[in-house]
Amino acid sequence: MKENQLIKYTGGSRIGSRNLTIPFASLHIEKDKIELKSTGFKTLTFKPENLVDIEEVYFVPFIAQGIRIKHNKSEFSENIIFWSLTTPEKIIDLIKKNSLIQGNPRSENSSSKRNKKTSIPPIAIVSIFTLIIFGGTMIYQDSKKFDKYTTLTKDAEIQLEVKNMRVDHGSSYINRSYIVPMGTKLISNRPKWFKEKHQPIGGKDSDQNPYFNDLYKPFTILKSSNSFELKVIKNSDTLIFELPDPDRKDPNDPTFKDLFEQLTKN
Repeated sequence: MKENQLIKYTGGSRIGSRNLTIPFASLHIEKDKIELKSTGFKTLTFKPENLVDIEEVYFVPFIAQGIRIKHNKSEFSENIIFWSLTTPEKIIDLIKKNSLIQGNPRSENSSSKRNKKTSIPPIAIVSIFTLIIFGGTMIYQDSKKFDKYTTLTKDAEIQLEVKNMRVDHGSSYINRSYIVPMGTKLISNRPKWFKEKHQPIGGKDSDQNPYFNDLYKPFTILKSSNSFELKVIKNSDTLIFELPDPDRKDPNDPTFKDLFEQLTKN
């Protein structure tokens, strides 16, 4: 963690019409700025002079709650929301405590607004539970359709010409047989032809290296056993990717299990 970084919240985000669920975004509150980092998007940086207001957002308690960042930066979307399991009041109080925004960032009637929005009628509750059950069924069925695939791990050994590839939830499904897990990142030099499929805000390439799922077929992959390195040969170039280590844990980026344990303790 950087020296001037005060705290980091893991959550989701909404930038314009694009929405990322938890935990694919993070809010960094530092002494002189706020940064919203979202997977696949450019990092959005706000200094005190850019912040107009911070509002609480309560659509559904714990499921859809967070803060709306109102700003004066014309190059950013007007609709910017950070979703979090942490209560919006706590996040806003920290922002206010560090003088990142002048005055009271919460509107005077925020409490009444919250009370109105959290007073959910019975039919809405039934609808929410119906959607949860339906969504759970769809997720279960979706997870079963890849049971016959083999996930590439440290112990895998393979040499394969990739002719068919699809990306689903960040993972790459190749030749209807193998799965390259989400987070497989380029660690070698990046050739000029290798671009990110989804350009960040502003239309410029980000500074971070692309991922395996940014590749376009055809190409050849080679992997030796007892290694997280995955070689890709394409356009006469050899690229080296690193498979994610399931045993590696970043204390600054909690998992769903960590978040659940934190909630149950509270």
